[in-house]
Amino acid sequence: MKKNVFLILFILLALIITGSILIKKNSSYTKENAKVGFPAPDFELKDINGKKWKLEDLKGKIVILNFWASWCNDCREEKKSIQSYLSKNGTPDDLVFITVLYKDNPLTVTEMVKKEGYTFPVLIDDGVVSTIYGIKGVPETFLIDKKGILRHKILGPVQWDNPHIIPHLRQVLM
Repeated sequence: MKKNVFLILFILLALIITGSILIKKNSSYTKENAKVGFPAPDFELKDINGKKWKLEDLKGKIVILNFWASWCNDCREEKKSIQSYLSKNGTPDDLVFITVLYKDNPLTVTEMVKKEGYTFPVLIDDGVVSTIYGIKGVPETFLIDKKGILRHKILGPVQWDNPHIIPHLRQVLM
């Protein structure tokens, strides 16, 4: 009798654990709703200076949405190329670089931004936006056209100050 009770409890426990795992997998899948060819998921985040940024407010501009972290060497090099592009070309009216911290300490990044003289916005994510966009590692970049449609996802760093990159993006994302 005792063996049957323990067997039944063991089976119930196994079923509960299996069910929890399946539910968790399915719920994380549905959160990853950033898909190329569809509207980019809207979000509202604050930057390291406390300013609120809402993706919806940037319609009419090409948005380069870049997820990064200060602990990532490729990310740090990529940020230098973003700043180099902006320093050479100014802030274009039709294009905006938005960078989003991924699993990083905003205080550390604030110091780094000041030291490096970065002028692009650095938004602080609590993990929700990176989950919606399906971030698996950094850097990852999303190219969003003027209508708010997600047109391309780039895995890995980009040399944004390459003179051919931004003109090509403008042609593709208009």
